[in-house]
Amino acid sequence: MLCGAADTRQVQDEFVRTVADFGGVPWHFVNGTMNYINSASSDWEENSRATVQEADVCVFVIVEEIGHITWGTEVTAALLAGKPFLVLCQQSTYERYLVLNAEFRPPASLDSLEEGTRNLVTTLREIEQDRRLTAVPFGHGKFGETLRRELSKLFDIALGQMEERNRRKSILPLLSDPARLTTKDLRTAQAIAVDEWEDKQARKAALRALAARRTLDEDALYSLLASGEQGVQRMTVELLPELYPVRPPDPALLEHVVALANDSDDVGIPRRLIPVMLDMDLSKGVEALALLEMEDSGSRRRLALALERHEDAVARQGLQSAVAALLKRCLSQTAESDWKARCRAYLARLGAGAVEPAPGD
Repeated sequence: MLCGAADTRQVQDEFVRTVADFGGVPWHFVNGTMNYINSASSDWEENSRATVQEADVCVFVIVEEIGHITWGTEVTAALLAGKPFLVLCQQSTYERYLVLNAEFRPPASLDSLEEGTRNLVTTLREIEQDRRLTAVPFGHGKFGETLRRELSKLFDIALGQMEERNRRKSILPLLSDPARLTTKDLRTAQAIAVDEWEDKQARKAALRALAARRTLDEDALYSLLASGEQGVQRMTVELLPELYPVRPPDPALLEHVVALANDSDDVGIPRRLIPVMLDMDLSKGVEALALLEMEDSGSRRRLALALERHEDAVARQGLQSAVAALLKRCLSQTAESDWKARCRAYLARLGAGAVEPAPGD
């Protein structure tokens, strides 16, 4: 799909020939190859959005003029749809922009420029500085050559993606037997695990394999802890001791995980995190869990019981004061229950002083 102002007809013939050489079907509004519906509510912008949705590749071109619909509607539609696209700009127009951009550096006003020039500077600034896109210049009579080169790059990327997809599929049966995974397979497993677009079950299988082999990059770990897929995030927390086998653990990591739990709407995250933190390192876990919010009664119950399970180690490591402070937080805000009675008894054994009376005492 060729997108741009009316002056893109200057490069239309080269566009058609180049796309045809690639075996594609060229679309351009000038020759009427656009999706549209004529009705009382017809809208050119809606037609443009619909065509972007159907196109395989969008080619946004600036010859001299700026197309309002192209840069106001079609670019946004392509970005939102994840469409591959190119941005090409005539060399002389691009050089003109560079001179004006240097002369009118923000916060200098562009009001003294005539409207077309002002639109050119504003649009190319948005492309390169705001959206961080790359505009490729093309010389006079070189549009077809430039387009062929840039389309070839897209095809190379697409072939690489197909190769990666095939490689991922090939190791899926091996994830159930992590010992068979080679170093290259483990890198692919990590790519599967962190890919938010990948199948959830495949990501979980990759996570289990990576945990079994104690192999995961720290950047990937942080990415997985922040995953938008609830099941993947929960499993990452559960497998944290295996995914991050460094001992003693970095306190910054533990504090980061607690902060994620505090920000999460999923109560399953803090509930799973509590025993994991204490198992990884009791002292550092107690210190980090002091930062955990305690609004969820289930988290308070799990924390109290988990601390009790480590009673002997708490005494050996001299953590009575810090653990007592956590237990007191566990006793607040909820009605009495069996686990709270156990919590009170443990608190008393720690010799923490006066024990909070039970409701109704």
